Amino acid sequence: MIAMLKKLRVLLDARQKTIMAGIVVLMIISAVLQTAGIGLLVSVVNIVIDKNALETNSLVRFLYDYLNCDSYKQFSLIIMISLIVVYLAKNIFLFIQQKVTLSFVYSNQFRTSERLMKNYLRRNYEFYLSADTSVVQRSITSDVNNLYAFVLCILQLMSDGVVSVFVIVYCFWTNGVLTAILGAVLLVTMIIIKRVLKPLMYNAGKENQDYYSSLFKWISQTVLGIKEIKTGCREQYFVDQYIKNGNGYVSAVQRYALYGQVPKLFIEVVCVTTMVCYMIYMVATDTPTTDMLGALSTLAGAAFVLLPAVNRISNQINSVSFFEPFVMNVSANLQDEIKSDNVDMSYAYDGNDKLPIKEKISVKDITYAYPGTDKLIFEGASFEIPVGSSVGIVGTTGSGKSTVVDIILGLLKPSAGKIYADGIDVSTKYRPFLRNIGYIPQMIFMLDDTIRNNVAFGVAKDEIDEARVWEALREAQLDEFVKSLPEGLDTGIGERGIRLSGGQRQRIGIARALYHDPEVLILDEATSALDNDTEAAVMEAINRFQGKKTLLIIAHRLQTIEKCDRVYRVSDGKILVER
Repeated sequence: MIAMLKKLRVLLDARQKTIMAGIVVLMIISAVLQTAGIGLLVSVVNIVIDKNALETNSLVRFLYDYLNCDSYKQFSLIIMISLIVVYLAKNIFLFIQQKVTLSFVYSNQFRTSERLMKNYLRRNYEFYLSADTSVVQRSITSDVNNLYAFVLCILQLMSDGVVSVFVIVYCFWTNGVLTAILGAVLLVTMIIIKRVLKPLMYNAGKENQDYYSSLFKWISQTVLGIKEIKTGCREQYFVDQYIKNGNGYVSAVQRYALYGQVPKLFIEVVCVTTMVCYMIYMVATDTPTTDMLGALSTLAGAAFVLLPAVNRISNQINSVSFFEPFVMNVSANLQDEIKSDNVDMSYAYDGNDKLPIKEKISVKDITYAYPGTDKLIFEGASFEIPVGSSVGIVGTTGSGKSTVVDIILGLLKPSAGKIYADGIDVSTKYRPFLRNIGYIPQMIFMLDDTIRNNVAFGVAKDEIDEARVWEALREAQLDEFVKSLPEGLDTGIGERGIRLSGGQRQRIGIARALYHDPEVLILDEATSALDNDTEAAVMEAINRFQGKKTLLIIAHRLQTIEKCDRVYRVSDGKILVER
């Protein structure tokens, strides 16, 4: 637990720690009120039962006279009604304390999820080459939820711990022997429970984490591969895999819930057994009835608060082991942010300025190998893209054609070499450079949204230039098709653009690339997944930009680049002039 608290101390900022300190103060006040409530309850019971209290208790006599009561019955009624009022006030305060605690936990839960979302967005493209998307999804959602379940667990543990200390002190003051015996028995019981349940709870938490990400994975794979699944008659396999991981997840959750009930059941039996044994002892030793009544009424009142608190403490201590994998994972994912204080996302809002490109883009002496490999994709490779020209890049599969594009786009960082636009190192003007480039990949990423929002990709609804959307569609030769649709630009295209043909999806991609009117269009095998007729039609639309835009076309079919002004071939780590 100490390691987890150290992680939590680093994860929480100064403001969060201040609020937690305030919550602890509220907990101490709550503990005082609950302990006072027990004392009042026991005192009121004794006053009501013992009518001789007026003669034996000076405080009772003072209150009786102060209230100017006519009879002991009237006094007893006033005291009992006052007890109700005190408990009402106490519980209103406890409600407020719980509200503050839960508000702190759940508001900061989403804040941390937001931090993780931004953290993943700040990571280099190379991270995603080997990332498991289901683990990323789980990290941002489930892991953060369980991190704050741990925070809530710690706060509740502190609250119950403070209450227990106050109640135990009160009980020790009224009956030290029984309290000492009961405390020792409870301590031994909780140690035994912790040692037995800790590894079981940790394993349940780890399995919960693993199976939860697997559920994400199989859902995602089923949706993305639905065509292949149905045509291959493999529905049952995917259902079986989902059920297999679902059963593992359910088993882990059930074990966590079941183990959480064990301490409550065991502690109650131990406490009742200890108290009954003490009663047997008092009966056997002829202890006066008044002494027995006083001791047992005090302990009964204390047990009303103490037993649930002790049960919760035991549960929370064991739950810490369950939450450990989640806390450690969130901490690991935010380490770079914590160490460097890198929380800046201002680069994402730095205007719409473009880096002018009037002469050429130059790729100079780039050397690159993918992470985790020693094989060089490029070694000192260079080539140029003159502004206004169309440049084709060809090469065998795996030669590095698409890698060239990713390097130019800044997604992959070469170990040596630079990209220049009119002599300016584009890494110093990265986002303005990107704003002057339109990128059309082989597989167009489609939002499950309208045609309008897919063309104006990532632009807020109230900022979309509708005239520009229509112009981009016209340039992509898709405007007539959109006009023929009943809902026009508001037509939903379905998940992954399933309601559109392959050629229409590519034209949406072209329109998206043209929406911001870039100088350079990069087509990364943008037509290779299309049939010949559709490819020819899409290439006809692209070739209309000859002389109007700078085109960089990656292709594996020679007819795709037959109209290019210049062609390069990628081979043996170099980029050589083909024609």
